[in-house]
Amino acid sequence: MDPSRCYSSQPRTLRCSWTSSNPGRRFYGCEQYGMVGGCNYFFSFDPPMCERSRQVIPELLRSIDRTESQLHHVQAELRQVQAELRTVETELQRVSQRGKRMKGIVGGFLILAVDT
Repeated sequence: MDPSRCYSSQPRTLRCSWTSSNPGRRFYGCEQYGMVGGCNYFFSFDPPMCERSRQVIPELLRSIDRTESQLHHVQAELRQVQAELRTVETELQRVSQRGKRMKGIVGGFLILAVDT
């Protein structure tokens, strides 16, 4: 048997298991596994994992998922706050321009009042 091929003579591919019993463990499998013409070829690439690793790794993966979910939530909140900030900045510019116009009008009235 060609070591680069599986039982059905398909190229074997290096894959990664994400099952609870072998989280992150790499293995060679049939490229056509689960399909017509494929086989159940399996050859472990990595050594067996200890029991502690099989317990810890899934919890670490769940922790990463929770952290990524929180990150997406915070990023959405940040986008909302940035949009609100742009609205407030636009309003501030509008009010500032209005204040400058009012200052000019008041200055004009003062000049008229002093001249009379």
